[in-house]
Amino acid sequence: MKHWKIWLIVVGIIAYVFLIEPNILTIERLTFSEEPSAKIAFFADIHIWTKKPIHTHLLERLVEEGVDLILFGGDVLSPYTDMEYMRSYFSELARIAPVFAVYGNWEESETEVMEKIYEELGINVVHTRSAVIQIADKKLGLTGTPSHHYFSWTRFLPEDNYDLKILMVHAPNLLEEHMDILDMYDLVLAGHTHGGQFYIPWLTETILKTSRGFSGDFFRGHYDTNETEIYVTRGVGGWFPGRLASPPEIVFIEF
Repeated sequence: MKHWKIWLIVVGIIAYVFLIEPNILTIERLTFSEEPSAKIAFFADIHIWTKKPIHTHLLERLVEEGVDLILFGGDVLSPYTDMEYMRSYFSELARIAPVFAVYGNWEESETEVMEKIYEELGINVVHTRSAVIQIADKKLGLTGTPSHHYFSWTRFLPEDNYDLKILMVHAPNLLEEHMDILDMYDLVLAGHTHGGQFYIPWLTETILKTSRGFSGDFFRGHYDTNETEIYVTRGVGGWFPGRLASPPEIVFIEF
């Protein structure tokens, strides 16, 4: 009994890591106009296994914000995805606003399956290609790709006047080696890293940078480089349970 306080702390930490933090939806906001008239939501790495509270929080926040467009940065799948629930969830997303998506690394072996599902749901896939999207009085240029490995296959935006140019890349690995491409855009959006998912400053980033999946200078959060802003989201879900100092997030972009 004399160690009950220690056990209470341990149980509390476990509950926080596996039950509480994974369902805390945090908000990041980026603004690209003094008088914005269009709002975009961006999230990634939802890794759907089965229904979770965070999924409902996300849908509710999208409705509350009144977004004009939803960008999904890839990794909808997980080791044991409930495909029917995944279809139902993305159908709900598409009812809120038009959805544009890229494939994540978890979809690389299932692109034909996901292409069919997204087509049935009316979700636009910008896999190595660009799209010009009109939102009210604003003209958005969007290019999507799973990672820098696909840049040689990608059809980038034609030269034109846009109110905002976005490059959506699932994995931010080694983007710093392609600054000529990044400089073509106002904003680069990425995911994949989960912000470490279990984040200890310096240590998590150092360990993950030694792995093939997380190499590069852009790891989590906001970066400024020349004329381009880069945001690497912590994502919404995880391919393994739990989060620590890296809560789920959604990014709202106004322009």
